[in-house]
Amino acid sequence: MKEAAVLAVDAGGTGCRAALCNQDGQLLGFAQGNSCNYHNIGIEKAAESLIVLLTALSKKQALHINCVVFGLAGLDTTKDEAILTLIANQALTAANIATDTIYLCNDAILTLKGTVGQTNGVLIAAGTGSIACGVTKEGLETRVGGWGHRVGDEGSGYSIGKAAIAHVLKSYDGRKKPSGISAAILSAMSFANEEDLIHWVYSSRFSVAQVAALTPVIIRLAEDGDWQGNKIIQRACQDLVDMALTVVRKLDLLGAEFSLVLSGGVLKNPFVRRPVIQLLTGTCPGLQVVSPSGQPICAGLRYGLMTLGFDNPTSLNQLSLQLAQICNERTDISGSSCR
Repeated sequence: MKEAAVLAVDAGGTGCRAALCNQDGQLLGFAQGNSCNYHNIGIEKAAESLIVLLTALSKKQALHINCVVFGLAGLDTTKDEAILTLIANQALTAANIATDTIYLCNDAILTLKGTVGQTNGVLIAAGTGSIACGVTKEGLETRVGGWGHRVGDEGSGYSIGKAAIAHVLKSYDGRKKPSGISAAILSAMSFANEEDLIHWVYSSRFSVAQVAALTPVIIRLAEDGDWQGNKIIQRACQDLVDMALTVVRKLDLLGAEFSLVLSGGVLKNPFVRRPVIQLLTGTCPGLQVVSPSGQPICAGLRYGLMTLGFDNPTSLNQLSLQLAQICNERTDISGSSCR
């Protein structure tokens, strides 16, 4: 039976990654597969995806892992935890993987813990969806948002795209003064007119991801001075700040020093990132912006190593570089690379 210190699984809404490392931070294996979010694809398909992923990693050879860490999108309630614990255990058994300890949490919380370690930290994640969460050095933790596109995800790519589409249709009605958004969105989506857009919104071809993918278009318009684009981006920034400040207040960190972690495609853009940092710094002078620990999967590996008493920065940097190199390549579920 082969052994490894940590197995980490980063299971997002659109794909999953799994990685193995030893106690020195040496990468022993990597695989990538399809989404494991049961809210989106159902319990049976989520379990199947996770089994395929872990089997690709283990290659059906018996593995013993000291600590298995799952960062799971969609782990939001106690019911989610019960369902995902069952799915995780089934997948480990099917992949012939035994472990001493299993840790499951929301993927955003895991990214934060694996980045800030045993210190105060707040994370804002804004990609297709959005969430804010925080931890303290005393072990308290909380989360705000992350409730999905139907009732939440304020400040996310989806919320930006949705607001832009709403503006297009209000301009079409005559309820809003036109801006450059209408022409830009119709062009980006290859629609001839507003009627094509509304037919798409209520068709089976509608996609949350496609709505979120409009965000770069809106940011470019805002950068060029489009009044409505600016208004939408400013609203998104304020929504993200409001979520973060709620986390800060719930954990009593207003007057404390803490690390601020910004993740997700929306917050990678300086036009969003800068005002969010400025707004938060004005209220929280003790914050220090830190970068996530490389690929999200790195945070899971680091957290697992920390729980085992291993937290060597040099080894972790080496691990991060190995994963970054792998994740810049394009392969499939073969177990050697990702994307």
